[in-house]
Amino acid sequence: MYTQLLGAALGDRLPFATETTRTAAIAEVQRCRHDLEARIPAGTTSGSVPVVLALQVGYDAALIELAAVMGIDSGPGRFEPPATERERLEAVLGDLGIDLELQAGNVSHARTVTS
Repeated sequence: MYTQLLGAALGDRLPFATETTRTAAIAEVQRCRHDLEARIPAGTTSGSVPVVLALQVGYDAALIELAAVMGIDSGPGRFEPPATERERLEAVLGDLGIDLELQAGNVSHARTVTS
């Protein structure tokens, strides 16, 4: 089920391809990670489940896009279970020196692509 939601979310996002810059893809992951960490409600209620799910799907979609830009094999089908692939990608990106933590004052909601 999660992989289907993630696949649909990727299809709904703005198109990305090789034109997406590494910097833009990293900024998008950082923004989504910040949103995920900052907006998760303190307690789990039936009303918070859709919010948490949407934030996780957004973050994972951004991770898949960054992985594509970096030439790392991934995709919605690998997110079963989600935490395993999320942790793998975070570790691989970290090994490549990519900091996924949002730097103070670096919040950007725009997606940038090269011309």
